[in-house]
Amino acid sequence: MGASASRSLQPEQLAMFKKMPPSNNFYQAEIEIPEREENRVPTDKKFLIVLGVMILVLLPFVIYTLCYSDMDRLSIYDQCGNICGKKNAKYDQWECTGQDYTNKKLLQFDNLHEVKDIYLSSRRCVSECYPGYSEMLQGYCFEGEIDRTEATADVDLENWSSELGVFLQSMAWRLTLACFLSLAVALSMLYLFRVAAAAMVWSILAGVLVLLVILVAFLWYGYFKIESNDKGGLIIAPLFFTVMLVILVAVLVFLHKKIALVIVIFKEAMKATFAMPRLLLVPIVTFFADLLVVVIFLIALAFMLSAGTLTEIIDGYLQYQPNVVMQFSIIFSFWMTFWVSQFLTGIQYMVIAGAVSKWYFAKDKNNLNAPIITSASIAFKFHLGTAAFGSLIITVMAIIRSLISSLFKNKFVKACFDSCMSVIEDFLKYLSKNAYIMTAMHGKPFFKSGKRAARILLQNVANIIVLNYIGDFVIVMAQVLVMLISLLFTYLILQGVDSPHKWAVYVIVGIISIIVAAICFSIFETVIDTIYLCFCEDKLLNDGMARPYAMSRDLMEFMEDSKKIFGEKKT
Repeated sequence: MGASASRSLQPEQLAMFKKMPPSNNFYQAEIEIPEREENRVPTDKKFLIVLGVMILVLLPFVIYTLCYSDMDRLSIYDQCGNICGKKNAKYDQWECTGQDYTNKKLLQFDNLHEVKDIYLSSRRCVSECYPGYSEMLQGYCFEGEIDRTEATADVDLENWSSELGVFLQSMAWRLTLACFLSLAVALSMLYLFRVAAAAMVWSILAGVLVLLVILVAFLWYGYFKIESNDKGGLIIAPLFFTVMLVILVAVLVFLHKKIALVIVIFKEAMKATFAMPRLLLVPIVTFFADLLVVVIFLIALAFMLSAGTLTEIIDGYLQYQPNVVMQFSIIFSFWMTFWVSQFLTGIQYMVIAGAVSKWYFAKDKNNLNAPIITSASIAFKFHLGTAAFGSLIITVMAIIRSLISSLFKNKFVKACFDSCMSVIEDFLKYLSKNAYIMTAMHGKPFFKSGKRAARILLQNVANIIVLNYIGDFVIVMAQVLVMLISLLFTYLILQGVDSPHKWAVYVIVGIISIIVAAICFSIFETVIDTIYLCFCEDKLLNDGMARPYAMSRDLMEFMEDSKKIFGEKKT
């Protein structure tokens, strides 16, 4: 085993070992994963400066746009730019501006049916609709009598929404219980992966296989049952799911040995997660930080969309139109929000990866010294620049995709382009994620970490494909299972409740269960990727003799019993 592992060392590692001072265990003495804090330096810090500068540049644009905004403009104003229900500002160049419409809260349209642009319609603020006009849509007067059917529908809609609100209030404790049960289901699912990873993986794959067989049989039965001469379009669904079934069967038949890799990595990932349960707080904190950024952006966006300067479109018709600076502010703020969101995700990856790698290479895994706090401290102190750099690459790629996509007029060509670009974006995100993990482990800049990660991934490409596609598939199915079980509990909780609004409870619980499952399993995905990269580094730098492996007994046994997977000879 030692000779085999030594032969797997690359020339750069051998050269590195030759330069080290003599020692009985020079790997443990000279190389530490994760790299110690005192040996780290700030990485890619210029990109953190770029991020900060871009935020500072954005601020004056946003402030300028907000100065010309007014949320009341989101509702249609009269043809002179006066907003109904308030005292308006006076513009010297237009005599009709500056009207006090405090007591005129309705907007009446006179010739709406004669124009295509609503801003070119004749409209005025009134205290009540003129004879021959009817109030509709909460504050607008339109010519003609109200259609009683539509009026009844409006009243029914108002009553329906009121009844829905009352129903949800009465269901508050049931709804709260169902949401807490969805959290319990997600945590229970993680625990089942901890105690019975093999059973969970094979059960999910077998369950999906059975469901696909039933679905394919049902679709083909329905296809042949339909008596029609033109069934060309109806064959798409059965063909699609048949192909999915064939692919799944082929994976289970030809890659069943490699699925053992997924299982053993899942086991180690669950060990790490349950050894450091506070890891679950990391994606929760990231989620709320991301949510705060998005909420701030949406609030600012609502105001910026109302920004504009009063402009005369044609004689006698005025409109608030955004200028180039205002339009640029909206686009700029959108991309900066996207960049900051990706930046927060990169920090999350590095915090989790640093803690997990410390757990993996620790001699005493039961006596770790605050690995999460230490990892977070290192990430914020040294590697925010790397997170800024990686997130900038993803943001630039998204901008390029959106710009090029807007040039295509043909829907089919545009769809094909978007599909190809989405694959490239996903690939970049995957490489960036692994670069973040390697940065957390070795403390190197983004490009060096990405290069090292790419080399390891290429040397283990078959295992990576299996681990990512099958592993991600199992995780997605586990999240779907969490949602279905949560909805089942909700059904049991709502037993005895007779109301047409019960669907609202199912929708709320379904959305919350998806969010909870996504948060819980998002950490699982990062831990899996980190464990595997740690495993590869462990095999690369250690030989199990002079340099003992840090891996667990399960991983050692798996490595010894899997020569076809790892391409190593047994010794």
